[in-house]
Amino acid sequence: MTAITHLSEIINQEKDPILVQIAEKVNQQKRISNAEGLYLFQHASLSYLGILANYIKEKKHGKKVYFNRNFHIEPTNICIYSCSFCSYSRLIKNKADGWEYTHDEIMNIIKSYDDKPVTEVHIVGGVMPRYDLNFYLSLFKAIKQHRPELHLKALTPVEFHYIFKKAKVSYEEGMKLILESGVDSLPGGGAEIFDKDIRDQIAGGKCSTEEWLSIHEIWHSLGKRSNATMLYGHIETFEHRIQHLDLLRQLQDKTQGFQTLFL
Repeated sequence: MTAITHLSEIINQEKDPILVQIAEKVNQQKRISNAEGLYLFQHASLSYLGILANYIKEKKHGKKVYFNRNFHIEPTNICIYSCSFCSYSRLIKNKADGWEYTHDEIMNIIKSYDDKPVTEVHIVGGVMPRYDLNFYLSLFKAIKQHRPELHLKALTPVEFHYIFKKAKVSYEEGMKLILESGVDSLPGGGAEIFDKDIRDQIAGGKCSTEEWLSIHEIWHSLGKRSNATMLYGHIETFEHRIQHLDLLRQLQDKTQGFQTLFL
């Protein structure tokens, strides 16, 4: 049974008039409002949402599914920030169980995949002074020189904000240097939750919502793509989630530069 048939059945069988109204808008390929998105969070089942989402997906892409074969490299798990939700990082003042890979060690990891059919390397890690702009520019150029066809997805706005500030370059200048070094796309990390009060509580000190969005917008203006994320299930409310998704939707309307959303 196709997703389209399922959607028709939902409209015919659903007793909640607001959920029916939302399904009818989806069926007509109309955009739902923030209030309707909030209502879905509050009243719709996961299967109901899944049918709506799959309907839109099949309208846009048919039954195609896209994937890549990637591997991750975290240059360090030592970080100047102390996000309350993070069990991965080690504080810079307490380096027990931490690691700090050198340029050569990272290249050795890259080379260990030379005989494997990978398509992408994903590089993100902790934020600390020794991993500055010159370190990453040199690293990215070396990766591309070694394996040009390997898609290089690297660094979040949290990392870019820090290294650009340390290097005393603007976001615009910094992102152009990153592009020239060989980076193909940006991951979506560091978005967390965009609401300022919640963000300050769980990830205070990192780049702001406006800075995160600005770095992605500049990257999109250079003709490149990026991902987005939302960290949920902690102290945020449904309203905070809708605000977060709406800000991403506004930027997507403007640039069409986001390719995936990870939740």
